Amino acid sequence: MFAEKSTLPAYLMETIELNTTQNVSLQFPVASIADRILAFFFDAVFMGLYSILVGVFLSGWLGLETWGIVFLFSPLFFYHLIFEIFFNGQSPGKRIMNIRVFKADGSQLTAGRCFIRWIFRLADITFTSGALATLIIIINGKGQRLGDIAAGTTVLKTGKKNTFQQTLWMDVEEDYQPRFPEAERLTDKDVQTIKEVVQITKDPNRRPDNYIELLSNTRQAIEQKTQTSSRMSDLDYLTTMIKDYNACHQASR
Repeated sequence: MFAEKSTLPAYLMETIELNTTQNVSLQFPVASIADRILAFFFDAVFMGLYSILVGVFLSGWLGLETWGIVFLFSPLFFYHLIFEIFFNGQSPGKRIMNIRVFKADGSQLTAGRCFIRWIFRLADITFTSGALATLIIIINGKGQRLGDIAAGTTVLKTGKKNTFQQTLWMDVEEDYQPRFPEAERLTDKDVQTIKEVVQITKDPNRRPDNYIELLSNTRQAIEQKTQTSSRMSDLDYLTTMIKDYNACHQASR
């Protein structure tokens, strides 16, 4: 769901509020047109370097025929699709500019959504030299070109203060089956406490001397509330409980 927070023109400043599966609202600034153009420029540089590598060095060194050269150049055609699918909505250029493709409803970005964005890229950017994309983004005001509107995605500015890792969010595989369905009984506050304990325990610089006792006490409280038990270690149990909580809420959407 979108929640527009700015009274300035969309192309100057706009923020969007994404609701996670746990109903935790995260506010992100929309990626500016300048950010997206610079990301495109960086990606073009990387693609150019790859072209030089293939065209000047590999093709000559390997003595490839035409079909072989075409095969080596083919990844360039799928460049943005491949990176957005396998690198969580970021191409190298987007990563440099700290922008990323998100699902507009805050749920996990899927390969199907990335494919829709990529197909529309031909009209948005390739055939119109980016003019159509720029126009739609300015008019739309939600960081969306035609491909984003069709795919239900948006491109937002990310940073250290705006990451899912600082919330209850955890990516869960679509076919994942919760080991503890009772995790649904937990509240957002419970899971936030668990996550803070887990993060402190894993960080040697922040870990207190009594971290073993801290883990044990946290586990006992969660076991009592969810009426669960396991032979897993305290850390593994608590980490699984966070993941199961996410999975239960995703399944109920």
